[in-house]
Amino acid sequence: MIRISGTEGPIYFRVYDHVTAQVKPDRHIPGATAYEAAQPAGQFFYETYAQKHYTIFKSILKPSRDLLLHVEYLTPFVGFRLMVKGHLHYQLNEKKYYLMQGQLNFVTAPKVESILHLIKGQDYHMFDLQVDPAFMDRVERKSEAILQLLNKASGEETAALHNGPGFASAKVLDAMDELVKDPGNEALAIELIAQVIDARTMKRLHRPITEPQVESLFKVKALIKEQIAIKQHLRDWARAAGMNFTYFKELFKVVFAVTPYHYLLYERIREAKRMIRYYPHLTLAEIAIACGFANYNNLRRNFLTIERMTLTRWLKLSDISTVLFMLEFFA
Repeated sequence: MIRISGTEGPIYFRVYDHVTAQVKPDRHIPGATAYEAAQPAGQFFYETYAQKHYTIFKSILKPSRDLLLHVEYLTPFVGFRLMVKGHLHYQLNEKKYYLMQGQLNFVTAPKVESILHLIKGQDYHMFDLQVDPAFMDRVERKSEAILQLLNKASGEETAALHNGPGFASAKVLDAMDELVKDPGNEALAIELIAQVIDARTMKRLHRPITEPQVESLFKVKALIKEQIAIKQHLRDWARAAGMNFTYFKELFKVVFAVTPYHYLLYERIREAKRMIRYYPHLTLAEIAIACGFANYNNLRRNFLTIERMTLTRWLKLSDISTVLFMLEFFA
């Protein structure tokens, strides 16, 4: 059971009404139960999707004044919080954390008694995934740090991976989006957890970074993703972020664990894979052009770079019968 209260007392939620709601998310989680609350302190929304092995929580908080929000969830918690938008100072069972946009905190706790420090006029979008510790056995990619953290899951200690938050990655953000679209798909949940483990255990550059810089980088990331079909330039991205191109490239990799150019290739390959699945009447050459590649060979070479397997092998492993004719055509 979740209990939420503000400075002036309990916040009472009601079932979300799409017609009268003041908080309207860009996308709802299919099959989730959504709740809302509107009061002088602000507008609050959360939805939850419970599956046998994990539970998804998605929250949007819009305070109309500076506010301390108390959240109680009096059952053991193993999982992570990802800050989708906004920058949050919060306290979890006496431990203090600071999450910037794009950062996540993987924790284990005997219960959740949390205090969120909210600032008037700011929007806070959060994604939480609570996982059955036994479900983690199905995630192939593990690290010694994760195993040590999971060993504390049945104890009375609140512990965080690598002592607190760190930036996720572009792959984590995309894996989260995929799970939100299809929340009951256990394979997507496993992939998200694996990407989280990768992001929090890989060696990353360390550079001082400010909240406005992070926000600018997210805007440029969205711009790159929206315009994958056209030619894009590093200097234009850097200019849009308000940085010189060397510093922009470094900070982009700090936040998303990939260079801007490789992120562009990554999104082009993701779109090509999507089009291959859903537009079987198109040839690979047509898909290559639609995704911003000069030709089919350019797609094929970059597919190997990003996916670390040939396009031909991916098609065979994906068992996409509708595109097998393409294999023969381009053999």
